[in-house]
Amino acid sequence: MIGRVYRTAQILSLDIVIGAVILLRFFCVQFGVAPRWEVFVLLGGVVWLIYTADHLRDAEHKIRSSRERYLFHKEHRKPLVVVAGIVLLVLSILVFFIPLVIFLGGLALAVFSFIYLIMQHRLSRFLSKELYVALVYSAGILMVPFLLSQTYRWDVFLLLVLLTFINLSLFSWYEKDEDIRDKFQSIATELNGKKLEKIILLLISLGLAIALLSINLIASYFIAGFVIYALMIIFPDWFRLSHRYRAIGDGVFLLPILFEWM
Repeated sequence: MIGRVYRTAQILSLDIVIGAVILLRFFCVQFGVAPRWEVFVLLGGVVWLIYTADHLRDAEHKIRSSRERYLFHKEHRKPLVVVAGIVLLVLSILVFFIPLVIFLGGLALAVFSFIYLIMQHRLSRFLSKELYVALVYSAGILMVPFLLSQTYRWDVFLLLVLLTFINLSLFSWYEKDEDIRDKFQSIATELNGKKLEKIILLLISLGLAIALLSINLIASYFIAGFVIYALMIIFPDWFRLSHRYRAIGDGVFLLPILFEWM
């Protein structure tokens, strides 16, 4: 029962939404800022809308796909569209209760997110889809702590971009056969498998090197994340069992809960 509930939450991208909100809170605490609850709801809502819109579109085009996520979104398209409309309405109201600087920053990110939704296939051809998502996602998470604290840590931004890009590239690496079968373009379908492995390991090494230059809680979190991703590429057979790579890979973005106790 618990496993099925968790799987449904994964299909609906709720685990990603929770991870984004947890990451935002973690970085806000580390940067010494305390935004209102509306900011957290807005981030979670926007992340869910983007992922849901992406999955609904894919479900519409990947007619022959047997992936559970696509089948679910195709079967429940109408109720999901209704819920998305309600969420959009709520978010439209909440924007009046956040600082203007955050609103303007969020508006810019919304434009970039819309560009991704309409240009995803073109981005895939140039091996930039995963990098684009990583940049927008990282900017969305760090925008609030950066703007409110007026502290701009580009090393932290780079580390989060690397962590997110590696996450997306690893998932593509694990799901290459499914992507090819569904004619779904990803970094794994455009690059040789061994070449992608080397790129991921190189980026993990780069991330660890940057994180090890600082000894603080933020760096410790990134080190833990990069180590987990290294294990995922070194022991793929174990992580493939029951799609462990999905749960553990996205679980990296839930790790800040543990680090807040340190």
